[in-house]
Amino acid sequence: MTTTHRENISVTPRQLEVLNCLAHRDSWLVGEIASALKVSSAAATKAVARLERKGLVIRAVDMMDRRCVNVSLTRAGADTARQSSQHA
Repeated sequence: MTTTHRENISVTPRQLEVLNCLAHRDSWLVGEIASALKVSSAAATKAVARLERKGLVIRAVDMMDRRCVNVSLTRAGADTARQSSQHA
């Protein structure tokens, strides 16, 4: 598996796909990420959880529907997505 390193943060190709997906809109639901990347909700949830631990995304419960979790990039996540697209 190939990883991208940014300031001591290791990002897998799957995680990079999630970051690039999130870069196109302010906020996504985990299910939307899964659909966009054609992976299971469990796989998307796992990738998002790991990115959150790395400080690259934040998750927030939707105030209108508490069953939904919105995911968005942090500044570090946006920087990582931008740098990866420049190297592609």
